[in-house]
Amino acid sequence: MVLTLLVSVYKLCRFFAMSGAERLAVPECVSQAGCWAAGSSSERREVSPGVNTDVRAALERILPALQRSIACAKQAAGPAELRQAIGEVFQLVEEAWGMPTLGRDVAKVLCDVIRLEGGLDLLLNLLYTAELETKCQAGKLLEQILVAENRDRIARIGLGVILNLAKERDIPPLAQSVSGILEHMFKHTEETCSQLISDGGLDAILYWCRWTDPVVLRHCAMALANCAMHGGQANQRLMIEKRTAEWLFPLVFSRDDELIRLHACLAITVLATNKEIEKEVERSGTLALVEPFIASLDPERFACRMLGSSDSSQGRTAEDLQRLVPLLDSSRLEAQCIAAFYLCAEAAIKTRQKQTKIFSEIGATQSLKRVVCYSTSSTTSSLAKKVLRMIGEEVPRRILPTVPNWKPCEVQTWLQQIGFNKYCQSFLDHQVDGDILLRLTEEELQEDLGMGSSITRKRFFRELTELKTFANYSTCDRSNLADWLGGIDPRFRQYTYNLLTCGINRSFLHRVTEQQLQDDCHIATGFHRVRILSAAREMLHSPIMLQTASDGTDVFISYRRSTGSQLASLLKVHLQLHGFSVFIDVEKLEAGKFEDKLIQSVLSARNFVLVLSPNALDKCMADPECKDWVHKEIVTALNSGKNIVPVTDHFEWPDPETLPKDMRAVLKFNGIKWSHEYQEATIDKIIRFLQGRSSRDSSAGSENGLDCLPALGQT
Repeated sequence: MVLTLLVSVYKLCRFFAMSGAERLAVPECVSQAGCWAAGSSSERREVSPGVNTDVRAALERILPALQRSIACAKQAAGPAELRQAIGEVFQLVEEAWGMPTLGRDVAKVLCDVIRLEGGLDLLLNLLYTAELETKCQAGKLLEQILVAENRDRIARIGLGVILNLAKERDIPPLAQSVSGILEHMFKHTEETCSQLISDGGLDAILYWCRWTDPVVLRHCAMALANCAMHGGQANQRLMIEKRTAEWLFPLVFSRDDELIRLHACLAITVLATNKEIEKEVERSGTLALVEPFIASLDPERFACRMLGSSDSSQGRTAEDLQRLVPLLDSSRLEAQCIAAFYLCAEAAIKTRQKQTKIFSEIGATQSLKRVVCYSTSSTTSSLAKKVLRMIGEEVPRRILPTVPNWKPCEVQTWLQQIGFNKYCQSFLDHQVDGDILLRLTEEELQEDLGMGSSITRKRFFRELTELKTFANYSTCDRSNLADWLGGIDPRFRQYTYNLLTCGINRSFLHRVTEQQLQDDCHIATGFHRVRILSAAREMLHSPIMLQTASDGTDVFISYRRSTGSQLASLLKVHLQLHGFSVFIDVEKLEAGKFEDKLIQSVLSARNFVLVLSPNALDKCMADPECKDWVHKEIVTALNSGKNIVPVTDHFEWPDPETLPKDMRAVLKFNGIKWSHEYQEATIDKIIRFLQGRSSRDSSAGSENGLDCLPALGQT
């Protein structure tokens, strides 16, 4: 029996080696089926005596059943029996992850046992050799058991198996599990992320970003967030080169699933904190969606949703949460905002688990207090306050940001808040206001204000440097020198007041010498002086290219928010990747004169793409006064003679008599039927319309032009 299996596997391996040169190499220990019988262990694994009593009780109940199911899987006589055994293991693991408070501890032991009993290697073998149904079942279980040690094992011997599966992109059940496995593997190491990117793992994730399956999209969003957070700057650069920032747009823009949107927001925000790729991230337009979305969420309701999900019912580990702290300390408001939200949702979970000490252990508490004191975003500050209250920490008062204008009484408040009450009277006696505070020297602090201890002075200057970094200098900084310095390095904002009081602004900075920065502006660190002067000279020799409003954009996309947002966002990404500049209105545009801005955007665009999703024109039918936004956009496009390209998705054309007269002409344009299965072919057709072939020209093809194409797997 074993010999027959070995021969079969050998022939299968030979077949794949000969027929698919693009398939990745798989280690021998994965491809040989006979090792399962040789490597099986019949001894019963005991629960360690050092384990928590409740965890021990749960394990003593579950482990025997788990070991029986693993044994059945190894000895299964046929595929049906094998799938049944795998299903039993899956149920046991899923039950463990769902246990309140104990879940992570219990599930981790089960995942370790599965690996030690040979079950992990068995799953890899099945993913390599089994028929589709068993592969899907094995992938579903593997996704559930990828704790740290199991990720190590996959990275050592099984990454080729996973990456080969990722090439089979158009099989929906397999895509659900493979995207989930990649989600976990992208948080392994920078080296693993690099291999996943170079061998097609990231390409598969980005391909699936255009699907509509919420399970796959959730895995994609989290995989991209993990890659951004765990991959390091070199891999972040590779993500940008593969247009990840653009493909995150439809995930953030989608209104169907808050988890998808949140994880996609995290991914784009982490990428934006990398200064080397910040500009490319901003150009994608995805970053602008982050703050409005976070402001619309309730973190405690979101936490309840996470508790009800088997994927995240235990919350995040300390290691995962620690990676959010640099976002809190970032100069980007989007980064502070999303980190505060994540920590707020996690605080609600950790409070129920009585594990709130984790926040001080990872160093988040001080960063949260800093956000409360200095953040200019009310949403971010409010979230940080909630976290501090939930974990039982004192909530500091907000510090007025206009420090140069502080009176002595405001300096007193700041001293009390940072724990220097002992020196309040001395500062008051010398009438130290905001201007003097920002220019204090160590000599003045020691001799005039009586701060004798050098360690105490270091503590004070640490707090003062932070104050200088986050202060608002707008009342005395007309050239916006502070933000320019922050653009070089967020820490450099601390030098703003020193430069301003010396009469230096952005336009004069290139004339300053390094010696003057040291002697007159008191910038003591030589490397900081060099970087500031280098940036000033680059600014002088790099003319700023401004695109005037009259230049306009190539395409304006009009859509109905309730049913067309996903398709509209996909069209935006596809057209941008083909070199078109695209305008699509988002929530942030609604601040200010929304109607004027929107109408002007239609007028300045050269083409008008109209997304006709189900019931997209229904609100127009009873709108004789043209108050509906889609109605207004269509009428403006018609009156200004735009090249109108309707794109239909499960849309039924209405009777012309039901529409207002001022928009009926839109029905004369040939619509292009959107095909999720053949997105590139549909985009090519849209581009032909945009490049000069009017959609009134019936020779360009009707909306049924793709109907002759054979159907693919549902995506």
